[in-house]
Amino acid sequence: MCSNEQPPQVPPEATIRFGKDTSLEVRKTFRVVPYVATTLLDCSKQLVQMSRTCEGRFREGMDISVSCRAASVGAITTGCAAFEAYLNEDLFNAAGWAKEHGMPEKERLLGLAMKLTPRDRLDALASSYGEPIDWGGEPYQSLDIILSIRKHLLHHEILPYSAIEGHWPAKKLRDLQKRIKSPYPDALNLNWDQHALTPAGAEWVVRVIEDICQRMEEWWGTKRSQLEGKSSGKSDS
Repeated sequence: MCSNEQPPQVPPEATIRFGKDTSLEVRKTFRVVPYVATTLLDCSKQLVQMSRTCEGRFREGMDISVSCRAASVGAITTGCAAFEAYLNEDLFNAAGWAKEHGMPEKERLLGLAMKLTPRDRLDALASSYGEPIDWGGEPYQSLDIILSIRKHLLHHEILPYSAIEGHWPAKKLRDLQKRIKSPYPDALNLNWDQHALTPAGAEWVVRVIEDICQRMEEWWGTKRSQLEGKSSGKSDS
C-alpha cells in the first residue's frame, strides 16, 4: 500500500441481518485488496539488522558466516519483493483512479503495464504521473543494478568463468564494489555474489529500494491531490 493508511478490515464474507428476525439473511461477498508492500519493506530492513548483528570480521569472501549470508540474501530478496509489491499496488491504485475519473484508455494502458518487466512497469507508472525516469542517474541506475542482482540470484546461470577475473555474469555488476562499499574493494577476483550477498550489499539494496518506494508514494500522493482538486473544482462550479 503506497501510504500509511490501513485498508478497511472487512471480512471476505459478511452476513447482514434485518430487524429482530434473524432468519432473514442476505450474504454478500466483499472484494478486499491485499496490500503487502509495507510489510515486506519492514521485513527487509529487519533482515539487514540481523545480517549486521552476525557480521563478524571480513578477511576473505568465505569468512562470512552462513547465518550472516542467509540474512543478507533474505534482506535482498525481500527488498526486491517489496519494490515489486509497491509497484504493482501503485499501478492498481492509478488504474482505479483512471477508471473513477473517466479515463478508460489510461486505465487500459496501466492494466497492460502489469504484464511488463519491473523496469518497464516503473517506466509506465512514472509516465502516467508525468514523472519521466532517467536510468542514467540515481537512484535509478542503482535500481537497474539491483534488478540484475535479483535476476542472477533467482535465475542462476551456470557459466564457466576465469578464476583470475571472477564470476561477473553482467557487465553492470562490475560496479558493485564501489556502490556498496564492499568490505573487500580490492579483491577484483571475487565473484559478484561474494560482494553483493553481504551486510553491506543488503543495506545498499534496501536503502535504494526504500528511496524508490518513497518516490512512488510521492507520485501517488501528488496525483491524487491533483485529481481531488479538479473534482472539487467541478463540483463547486
